[in-house]
This record gives sequence, structure tokens and C-alpha cells, in this order.
Amino acid sequence: MKKLLSLLVAIAILAALCATAAADPIVTEPLTLKVMEYTIENQQVDYDTMWFYQELEKNTGIHIEWESVKDGDWETQRNLMFISGDYPDVIMRGSIDYEEYGVAQGILLPLDDLIPLYMPNYAARLEMNGVKDAMVASDGHMYYIGNLIAQGVNHDGNHYINKAWLDKLGLEIPTTIDELTEVLRAFKTQDPNGNGIADEIPFSGGDLIHQTQGLYTHFANFGVPLNRYTAARINAEDKVEFIGDVEGFRQAVEWLHLCYEEGLLDKEAITQDSNVWGEKMNQGIVGYTTYLRLINTALTPEIAAQYVSILPPKADGLSVAVPEIMELPGDGASLTVANKHVEETLRWLDAQFETETMMVAYNGPIKEGGPIDPTIKINDEGKYEVIYIPENNGLYQYVPVYMAQFFAPADYYAPIYQMAPHRIERYNTSQDYANAGVLEPKSFNYLTKLVKLPSEEATEAARLFTDLDAFLRESITTFITAGVTDASWEAFKATAKAVGSERYVELYQAGYDTFLENNK
Repeated sequence: MKKLLSLLVAIAILAALCATAAADPIVTEPLTLKVMEYTIENQQVDYDTMWFYQELEKNTGIHIEWESVKDGDWETQRNLMFISGDYPDVIMRGSIDYEEYGVAQGILLPLDDLIPLYMPNYAARLEMNGVKDAMVASDGHMYYIGNLIAQGVNHDGNHYINKAWLDKLGLEIPTTIDELTEVLRAFKTQDPNGNGIADEIPFSGGDLIHQTQGLYTHFANFGVPLNRYTAARINAEDKVEFIGDVEGFRQAVEWLHLCYEEGLLDKEAITQDSNVWGEKMNQGIVGYTTYLRLINTALTPEIAAQYVSILPPKADGLSVAVPEIMELPGDGASLTVANKHVEETLRWLDAQFETETMMVAYNGPIKEGGPIDPTIKINDEGKYEVIYIPENNGLYQYVPVYMAQFFAPADYYAPIYQMAPHRIERYNTSQDYANAGVLEPKSFNYLTKLVKLPSEEATEAARLFTDLDAFLRESITTFITAGVTDASWEAFKATAKAVGSERYVELYQAGYDTFLENNK
């Protein structure tokens, strides 16, 4: 049986590698599809003129009318779109509540019966590594095409400190919150960038909730795996808890307020977007922050070289709990009921999953004659390998990179790809965090991806999350800027219950218990 399974996997990989990206156009008559596309906040891209999509249109015959929505506007614009009834044909890369808009409202099309018919490249990988299980909704259908890069990454918000500043001031890397606080005070008062101007920002972030550089990431130092995707966590005893009830939550907001009051924390950090945060970083005035990685980011190489990855400094008497990512499929693409060309759309998407096309979409050109010199090659081991990375995130001007359609379970990806330096960097920091035991006891992905609530309960949980999420954002902002008193803390706990924290926990505890029972 093991030999048979290995043979089937090998055949699937070979089939995917041998597939060609639409040797003949998908359509014989001009066809335009409307696509609503998520884009990264700090990347200025134009899909209409992007080389990759121009080539894709030549190969498939399908023209795209793009609606690009920035990360910070995604939730608002997505919700307005669903309310309006004016749906695009395709929604790409942005997060969607599939239980609400697929199972409950029927706005999104179920795709499980269509994928084997029209998406051979994608279908060949869907059965690998058990990834399909995470994509099935409570009614047994799949309402989206997945996005997956399996490469050993387990967290987003990685902690970085300006090592050049530490060295100049003769300071050690902080390992506790008390040590970090003293380092930040030194950064504020001792001119670590050496320009003779009091322009240093000891501690900065890119908005409140951003998963890589938002202030939510610093709750992990206090044992609270706060993130923008759920209002609960699963503790080591398999009990679901409202995130505001987790020990360390009050200490976290108290410390952030202290930093805010003393001018250690950038007072614009709560509201500024990642563009503004990036500008400050590149001015050489920021000491401590969280981010995705240092290589191939919004940071200039000169600025990135000043920073080192550190473990989150630990609060006294508490354990660190960084939100853990499981390598499960995320949001790739969904089709709405407005789509009158379902077969053509799925074939257009599948053309992007042809191995070489997909690798180019993420890594840049492989052949001469493209918009820039080839950035990837097939090495002597037969693996795709990155040759170089254009400076200052220049790759985003030619290929969609993070926003590309990409689906690579581990059994498919490992045999064909030599990880690039920036991917190795993320793998290494993930290994560091895993080995140090600083990840949360159970990944939040159990609640956001693996637990499948029945439609009615899922709708209720989604409504409760919307209310709790808004309540948490408002409360945390107030705590950081105005401080915490016993009275305001008691009011916070009482209001959380009134908003529905206990019911939210009840729904997910039942769902999680069912998941555990079904996966004994």
C-alpha cells in the first residue's frame, strides 16, 4: 500500500510538471471577466499593465477587468460588495467567510464537482498531504480554490530589534519585558542613530491589528496569542477561551500604555498603515518592531542589515504565546453567482497552476526576453531556484508574487523547489521560535480553518466575531492611549460578556470537541 501511495503521488507530481499552460487559448471569442483582487498595502501595482497578466491574456484569450483593493480596505470593500448585490465574477486572494456567503447565502459557487472537470493541474495536488480536509465547509462543499506554500513557516509577526543601536549603546539583546523597556528608554534618550537629533522612535508598528507589524503581535510577549482572525484561543487543556480572559491580557495593555505615555511607542502606530511604517523604518529611526522577514521586503538592504531577529521578550511570570500558523490552504479564488463563464474561469485559474507559470508568477521570469533578466532557473538538481531578487521589492512590478494563484502542498513542492534566501530566512526564524517553545499551545487555525460549525451556528459565530472584534479594537486602543484602571477593566470584562464572548466560546468549544471526537 505504501509503495502504491508513493507511486500515485509521483504520478500526480509528474502530471503537474508535464502539464502546459493553455497551449491553445481557452476561448475563441474575446471574453472579459471582472476580478476583485486583494493587494498588499505597501505595494503600488498595476495589474492592467503587469507583464505576467499580459502574457497570461495572450495565452488564454481572457481579459481581466481588475478591481484592486488594499489590505486596509479589504474588509470594508468586501462587505459592501456582498451587500450591494453587484458581484464580480471572481474574488482573488482576500479573506471571505465561506460559511456565510457560500453555505448560508449561496453567493459563492460550490466548486468540488467542477474542479476535476476543468482544473487538472490544481486537482492533482488537492489530494496531497490532507490539505483538502481543511477546505470543506460544513455542508460538505468547497467554495474556494486554495492558496498554499508549504515551507515550514509557523508564525507571521517576528520580533526584530536594531542591533546596530544596541551595539552603539553597549546593550545586550533584551530577553524580558523589563529589559526591553530599559532598552527602549535608552533608544529614546541616548541618540543611538548618532545624528544629534532626538528623532528616534524606540518602538513602532504598522496599525493595531496587522498580522506582521501590528501592535496585536506584542500581546504574545504576555502569553496572549492575539490575532485579527479570531476572538478566542485554545489552551493547553483543549479549552476554548475568550482572548480577553487570557491571563496576561491586562498586563499587555498596561505595558503598551506605559510605552505610549513615555513616548517609547510611536503614537501613530495604532492608526498608521504599513506604507508610513515602512517610511519610518527606512529613515533609520526605529529601534524595535515586528515584521515578516528582513530580506525582500519594504526595507532597504541597508536598513534591514541593522536588525536581528529575536525571541519575544517575556513578561515576568508568564509564558510567551505567539499565534501559530498551520500550513493549510488559505484564500485563493472564489466564483460568485454573477459568473456566466464558469468553465472558462476555472480553466483560466488552472492555467496559473501549471508548474512553470505558477513559479514565474511568484518568483519572476525564467526565460530570456522577459521584462527583466531571468530571476529563476532550473538547477542541476532539476529544481526551480531563485537566481536573484530585484531590490526594493521591484519584483512586484512584473509578477503578482504574494497575490499570485499558488498551490503547493509539501509532497508537491519539496521535489521541485530550492527555497530562496528570503524563504530560508523565514524557515530559520520559524525553527527558532518552535525550538524555543514560544508558540501558542494550539494553533488558532484550529478555530479558523479546521473546526467546521454547522451553517446556523457558523452564521451566529461570524456575527459574534464581528461584534467582539470591533469591541476588542476599540477597547485596546482606549487602554493603550488612556490607560487601565480597576474600574475600566471590570467594565471591559462585563461588556465582553454582554457583547457575546461566552456564547462565542460555547459555539467553538462544541465545534472543537466534535473535531477532536472525529479525529481520534
